[in-house]
Amino acid sequence: MKKTKIYLFPGLMCDKRVFKDIYFYLENEYELIYVDIPLEDSFDKMIENLNFKEEKVNLLGFSMGAYLATYFALKYPKKIDNLLILSASCCSLSKSEIAFRKKAISFVKEFGFKPLSRKKISSLLENKDDLKLITLISNMYEKMGENYFLTHMNASLKRKDLTEQIVCSNLNLNFCYSNKDSLINQKWFENLKNKSNCNFNIINSSSHMITLEKSIFIVDEIRRVF
Repeated sequence: MKKTKIYLFPGLMCDKRVFKDIYFYLENEYELIYVDIPLEDSFDKMIENLNFKEEKVNLLGFSMGAYLATYFALKYPKKIDNLLILSASCCSLSKSEIAFRKKAISFVKEFGFKPLSRKKISSLLENKDDLKLITLISNMYEKMGENYFLTHMNASLKRKDLTEQIVCSNLNLNFCYSNKDSLINQKWFENLKNKSNCNFNIINSSSHMITLEKSIFIVDEIRRVF
C-alpha cells in the first residue's frame, strides 16, 4: 500500500532534527519529506522556490515553516490536499517583536553571529531544564549560521496578516499550538476562531517546540489530519 506523502517545513534556525520524533514514530506509516526553508528574504521569493511535482500535496509546517506553508497554500490552493500548522499565528509580528528582531539583526551585523543563550532557549520550552533539548536547539541554531539568521530574520519582518485569506479559503486548515506559548499571538487565534471554519487543537502548555516536547500529541494530530 502506498504511503501518504507529507512535506515538512522547519522553524527559524531549525533543521531536520526538529522533526526527529515525528520520523521516529511515523516514518513507517508515512512518506515524510523534509524541506529546508529557502534562503530568501521574503515569503514571496521563498514560495517561488517550492516546486512540488504532485498535483496535490500535504504540508506540515512548524513555526516560521508553518507560516510559509500557509502562505504557499493560500497562494496555490489547488495544489493543497491537507495542511497542519504547528506553533504559528499567521499574522504580522507585533511592533515590539519587530523592534527586538531589528536589534538582533543589527547586533549580528556589528558583532558577528553568537550562540543562542540558554535563557533564550529555555524560554521556548515547557521543561526549562531539559539539557538534551537545550543542546539540540543550540546545535541546530549554530549549524544554520549567520547567513540563514540574517536572511530569515529579515523575511520575518515582512510577514502579512493572513486572516482574511484564511477566512475566505476552502482549504482544510488545521492549527495546533500551546495556549501559553509566548511566541505566538493568542489574540489572533481567538479572532480567527470566531471567523473561520478551521480546526484548532490546543495544547495546555507553554512550549513553542511542540514537535519535540509534545511529540505524541503531534503524532496523533498527523494521523488525524493526514
